[in-house]
Parts: sequence; C-alpha cells; structure tokens
Amino acid sequence: DCYGSAVHHNVAPIQDDTQNYVVLNGFQNSTHTQIEFSREIETCDPYDLPLGSDTLKVLWSFGDTDPTHGNLKGHGKNRGHKSLHLMGPMFHKSHILSAASRHNQEIHKWDVTVQNVSIQSTMDTLYWCKILQAPTLVEKHHIIGYEALLSRNGPNSQPLVHHMTLFECSTKSYPGSDPASWNVWVRSSGAVCNSNLLTPRQFLPQHVGIPVGGKSGAKYYMLEIHYDNPHGQQAFDHSGFRIHYSKHLRKNDGGIMISGVSISDTQLIPPGQKLYRNVGICGPSCSNVMFPETGIKIISGILHSHRAGRKMTLRHVREGKELPRIIEDDNYDYNYQQVRQLENETVVMPGDYIITDCAYETSNRKRPTFGGYSTKQEMCLSFLTYYPRIDLAGCYSMTPVREFFETFGVYQFYSLNMTDVENLFLYNGDILDYIPNTIYAKTKKNRSNLTEEDVLYEDSLLNKLIISDPVEFHDRTFLSHLNLLPWTEPLFTKRVEYSMINGKHMTFCRVANDGVSIPSEIIRYPNFTAYVKPPSPCPYHMLMDSTPLSSTAARICSLTLLILFTLFLTISPIFVYIYILNLVINVN
Repeated sequence: DCYGSAVHHNVAPIQDDTQNYVVLNGFQNSTHTQIEFSREIETCDPYDLPLGSDTLKVLWSFGDTDPTHGNLKGHGKNRGHKSLHLMGPMFHKSHILSAASRHNQEIHKWDVTVQNVSIQSTMDTLYWCKILQAPTLVEKHHIIGYEALLSRNGPNSQPLVHHMTLFECSTKSYPGSDPASWNVWVRSSGAVCNSNLLTPRQFLPQHVGIPVGGKSGAKYYMLEIHYDNPHGQQAFDHSGFRIHYSKHLRKNDGGIMISGVSISDTQLIPPGQKLYRNVGICGPSCSNVMFPETGIKIISGILHSHRAGRKMTLRHVREGKELPRIIEDDNYDYNYQQVRQLENETVVMPGDYIITDCAYETSNRKRPTFGGYSTKQEMCLSFLTYYPRIDLAGCYSMTPVREFFETFGVYQFYSLNMTDVENLFLYNGDILDYIPNTIYAKTKKNRSNLTEEDVLYEDSLLNKLIISDPVEFHDRTFLSHLNLLPWTEPLFTKRVEYSMINGKHMTFCRVANDGVSIPSEIIRYPNFTAYVKPPSPCPYHMLMDSTPLSSTAARICSLTLLILFTLFLTISPIFVYIYILNLVINVN
C-alpha cells in the first residue's frame, strides 16, 4: 500500500504507514501473474483514493526481475494502464442468456457489420455509414442486448474503431421512396458519413427490451462507425454489432435518446484552459410535450466528449431544485466510454430539465476548439436508455447564433444579414448559396502540407464570415477575430464561460414521429439550487494540502478536529485551543 509523492515526481512510491490492502490470493507462472486483493471503498486514509463512480486508471508495469520496494529499476519499459468503472451494477451477457435458457426462451443473433472498409494512413478520423435490412420478423420482438464485433489487423494490434451507432431508418421521411431504392443502399458497401454515436455494449434489465420487427417496426437500419487513427495506420475493417433479440416480449418497450449540446461551431472551448465548461439542455418545451404523465425511467447512459473532455455530469432539475446527479464522472477518459448502468432508475417527469455538463482541458492548445465530428473537435452528449419508449430521438440545445457572435462583440458580416447567417448554422447551408460570386469559390490553395486541424480551421464557416460591424474589426474573418482575443486573461475567459452557460440557449426536440412537430425555443439557463453531495465521513479531507503528511499524523489531526467540534459547545475557546495545540505538539 503506497502512494505517490506530492512534491517529487518520477520517484518510487512511498510506503503508507497504514496498510489498507488485504491480499486474498495469487499465483504466478511463466506467462501470468495474478493477484486478488480487497480494500474498503472509503478507508479515510488521505493517501488512499476513495472509490466511487469516476473512471479509474489501473497502472501496471513489469520487468525481467521481481522488484524490491523502493527500487523499480527496469520496470518502466513494459508498462501501461487500463481504465475501469469499478462501481455500479451491470447486466452481463452470461446472466441474461442463462436466464433466458432457464425459461426456455430462444435468443436469436443478428450480426450488423461493414465489409472491407479501407482506412488509409492519412485518415485521422473517419465516419463510415452502411445501410442494412432488418431481419424479417412478422411479430414484434425485443432486443435484449448488443455487443461489439471488432476486427484487428494482427494479434497485437488495437482496433481502430472508437465507437459505433445503429440508427433506425424511417422510410416515411422520404416521400415516394420504395424498397428498391433502399435495397440499392443495402447492396452497397457504404459511404463516408457524418452523424452521432453510441455504445459498444449493453445488456438490458429483465423488464425492458428495445422493439424490433412487426408491422410498425423499422425495416432498415444504418450502421455508423467512427474510426480513430491518430498513429496513421493502414487497415481494412469488418467491425459492427452483434444484436441479441427474442420473440418473448418483456414488460416494457425501451428507447434510446440523445441529449446535450447540438454539434455546431457555436460550441467553443478557448485555448489554454485548465477547465472550461459547456452545457446542453433538454427542457420543458420537450419534456412537457413528449414525456408521459408518469415520466420516463432512465436505466443507463453513456457520456460522450472527445479528447479534451475531463469531467462530465448528467444533471437533473425539478421545480427549481437540482436532484442527485444521474451520472457523474470527474475523471472522464475519452478512450473509455462505457454504458453506465444506474443503480436506481431515475424518473424524469414532464417539466423537468436534463442538463449535460461537460468540462474540458485545453492547456496545450493554441487555438479555440469548436464542436464537430473530428476527435480534434469536441462534443458534449449523453445517450440515455429509458422506458417506456416514446417518439423522441433527441433533446438538446445550442447557443443561439446571434447571441454567439454578439458575445464576442460582432454584429454584422459583409453580404449577409444575421438571418442568413443563422440559416447557415441551423440548416447546414453552403455560404456559396448566399454569395454566388464570393472570393472563396475562386481561391485555390495547396493543402498538401496542412494538418487535419489546419484543414478543419480553413474549411470552417467561421473562417468565411467577414466582419463589417463594428468597424474596428471589419475585414477580419470571424475565426481570425477569435484568434486575436485575450484567451490568456482568466477574467475574460470566465466572462465568456459565464455568458455561454447562464445566457440564452436554443432548445430542440427531435421527434421520430413525422406527424409531430415541436418548434425550437430560446430559453435562459434555469435558475435552481445546486445539488450538494453528502459530506465525506472522513474529517481529514479538511486538512489535506500539497505537503506530505504521514497517515498516522493525519489520523491524529482528524481526531483533533473531532475533539474541537465536540468540546466547542462545553469548554471555553481558549481551553480548547490549548488542548489541541498540546496534542499537535505531541504528534510532531
């Protein structure tokens, strides 16, 4: 039981005065070393990390010889880490399938994969989409779980798949479409796409299943795979999902919805920030209309951001008061995005707010980071599995376009009024549709030497909007204007953060049923009393600083605090002070 030094880095861990880890079992052979041990979740030892819902990294290293304490020489060449969620329930495949077998329930499999997708070494990020036809099921069935099928290019290689989504396709959304036109896409190998994302694996509780098949079920699905290739590998991929489904229906139809920040350039994270927040809101304009009177029950969720994400929280507000956090991770790992099964289902009622709260770290970045699909851009999304199923695909928000520009002192652009600019952002328009003779259409540049980040900046709509008002900024592109702002000034960045969070938000309620239309609405960030976590049972947390302190001394100091609180009401303050001072002197 050791801990790292708060003062000296890259030194051997320091042995803890109090050993809180208990070895239960272990073995070693020529290929494996296995150790089984236990520890209390909260030891009240200042040098033991409390175990909770945050993502934890387990660090490992090994060498050619067994180490001795204080000497890890040679143990740095073979090392790594693995992220884990130690706490919280999880429905496992073996449990679900064995339960179905005991009840003589036949489980079917549907493999949804791509074939021979070529990932080139020049591709840092690739989204690939493939249309598939659902199995022919006359009666409604329930999807009870799904898992990832990942292909590798060698025994020691890592999959390039970062995450995958399976979308239901609504053929009713395309008037005049017929099965023949859809089947053309089914026969194709797929194409490059841009959209949202989902989970690698999940098995559902026994009372919830996701509908598939039947007369009203989707006939076609779209598989989307996001490939992340930061090291420039070249590979062919065959990955996808394995879906488990059954004709034995469960009590409730489940659904999946997206919430958070709408993917747009109006999501901005300044450079050089240790921690900077964005929020996305699902509010009453959606929950009042779409949620049943008894509400929906969230059973699991996934929090999603990209490489700059450090903390993510799914917050729940009702009648001016924040309720306990639905999901919270103060140690978010972009490379470890897993389903968070809730210990207790969360009921979200009509009129409630769901807020996806994301915090980013951009200390080493020199330019602003915007919302987008590349891993060098950012997202702030939550994917929620819930029941009963409703016709809701997404509920999210963005900073209104006009307010976004006005936050940075810009009020007008050349050749475009602000309504045109809003349409470009809201409907993914092309600026050439508004300025046919624009100089951008005539400018040709050699881009062979540009990085992916350079290309993203050059192609950004913000780089094509030229400021006309105010005059002191005129003839700048909006992107160059942002690059000139004083991002190193904490007061400035805090003002921008406050304005973006507590100002106006445009909310969207994306409905799967074409017969229902809910207009977007501009609201202010709700005013509510924030949820306060229960206090730690360990008084020593009040004494912690960056100075090393032995565990024994910390415990006696904790006792000192307890004595102070206990005696304060019955003994004069002077006597208490002397008593504590004597105790601390004895410790030292």
